[in-house]
Amino acid sequence: MTATWRVGAILNETLADTLRFAAWYLEAGADGLTLMFDNPQDPAIGVLGDHPKITCIPCTSEFWEGLGLTQDTRFPKRQNFALSHIYRTTSEDWLLNVDADEFVYVAEGNIAGLLTTQAPETECIRIETAEIVEPLVAQVALTFRLPMERDVARRVYADNAELFGPRRRGLVGHPQGKSATRTGLDGVSLRQHWPQRRNGEPMVERMIGRQNGAYLLHFIGLDYDAWHGKLAWRAGSRGFTVPLTQRIEAAMDSGNAELELQRLHARLHKASPEVMDRLQAEGARLDLHLDLDAVARRVFGDAFSG
Repeated sequence: MTATWRVGAILNETLADTLRFAAWYLEAGADGLTLMFDNPQDPAIGVLGDHPKITCIPCTSEFWEGLGLTQDTRFPKRQNFALSHIYRTTSEDWLLNVDADEFVYVAEGNIAGLLTTQAPETECIRIETAEIVEPLVAQVALTFRLPMERDVARRVYADNAELFGPRRRGLVGHPQGKSATRTGLDGVSLRQHWPQRRNGEPMVERMIGRQNGAYLLHFIGLDYDAWHGKLAWRAGSRGFTVPLTQRIEAAMDSGNAELELQRLHARLHKASPEVMDRLQAEGARLDLHLDLDAVARRVFGDAFSG
């Protein structure tokens, strides 16, 4: 029997980005989406609220109080509590927890097939990150960089290598990936990247990645204005390494903050032809022909204006 699966996420994005996210997983065959909106007045609620496969939950103060939190609780903790709430209320076979800029891609087959083929004892799978990078020379395909060992990252980035590690494995964002977890397991709660048992016993986990042709496509940081707008939030939620957070703070405190931040953003999220070639040579590059806007238009029609 084919496995059923649901997507769970807590969002605070533009309407266009939320529709891209929802459309991707609907077209990928999700049996349902549970979307929690950190802004309880999010306009996406009015657009998606009547969709038969989407459950929209405004995160009001009353909602957080029901979980024993407040709206002032740090976001990572609120996120973990929200994801655990979704897990406890999911009836499908699996729950995939992802952020709004993360899109699971399976080269051959689909997500349901990937989940169906897991061994019965496998309680969760963790899908490897592939992080978007913008080539300085335009191309048709989208390019993603894959997690790499420290010596590989040094060869790829040369003088900029200190910005990408050591724990981020050559990425700006997380290298850990995100998890799909079997539902109905007792004593399990969700964290951002993986589930855990409250008694501390390990989960039976399987890593999924390039060897399986499956990736968590992470669309992080390409738009400078959006990146700039989330700097304080990402720093506060440990979205950057400590050294990178310090570099950002130094740039913001400098006499030419905007120029320094633009230069830093380019070093992090853009790649010269030489870097692109080195990523390819090291087996750390993935090129895909994808059009997220086209998917959103197919699914939502005139409601999507991205």
